[in-house]
Amino acid sequence: MEYGPPPLFRQGMSVRIRFLLSVLAAIILILVDGRLRAVDGFRSALVSFTTPLVEVVAAPARFIGEYENYFTSKRTLSDENQRLKEENQLLLLRAARLNELEVENARLRSLVEAVPRTTSHTKTAEVLGRVSDPFVSRLQINLGERDGLVTGMPVIGVYGVLGQVNRTVLHQAEVRLLTEQHQQISVVNERTGVHYIATGTGEPELDLLFVRQDDDLRAGDRLVTSGFDKIFPRNIAVATVTSVTHTPGETYQRVSASPGAITDDIQFATVILVDPNPTAALEAQTEEKQPFERRRRR
Repeated sequence: MEYGPPPLFRQGMSVRIRFLLSVLAAIILILVDGRLRAVDGFRSALVSFTTPLVEVVAAPARFIGEYENYFTSKRTLSDENQRLKEENQLLLLRAARLNELEVENARLRSLVEAVPRTTSHTKTAEVLGRVSDPFVSRLQINLGERDGLVTGMPVIGVYGVLGQVNRTVLHQAEVRLLTEQHQQISVVNERTGVHYIATGTGEPELDLLFVRQDDDLRAGDRLVTSGFDKIFPRNIAVATVTSVTHTPGETYQRVSASPGAITDDIQFATVILVDPNPTAALEAQTEEKQPFERRRRR
């Protein structure tokens, strides 16, 4: 049951009538403003009056939004910077690896060109390091008996002869360098064609044996393999003559040479798979005949 004010206190129109009149007045003003643009001045004055108030009210929200974007941008930039640093490190590693591969490729190409084309059976090995014994000059490579290596096989480097296989195990081998003491190789002077024997001295140089006083040898002459030992192929670089000393009264000259293939940064070596003792069959046959020859002599 609805109770309202007593009739004595009732004044004016009801609320519903006021609402309807307000809606009707708003519609009329909209139509008049759309047709005659009569309220533009009032609207402009109202906007000019309320704009500062709107700016003041919206300032805190805008301030908070800008600083939030600032911190978000700073964090995004930091993450992006960290990502770029990591990518830069990866690119640097890849560039270093690419340079290393290019150097290795160039050395392998040089190594292939250093081995004569007449040599068909070869194995290219990676040098693992030098033997730690200071009294020997030897290298360790990553090929061994499983790869067909036998003691005495010749080993070629990028710039010429390195030495011979000295000892083998299943997957590794030891190479005796030319510079090791008492290691010998048959060489020929490329300029004059005269043959000599080069021997190691234990130092980073070679000596030529039995060089006569009248032999024509000069500093800078290139020594190559002669092929007479039937182990090393012919015309492979061995060393370069560095000094020739004439001593009056001596039978032979003193000649020193510098091996070109033996350096501190050896990475690859090629083993030539040849018989390191080609005259073994003849020697064995000679030993078998010796008892019969002794009996005949008796």
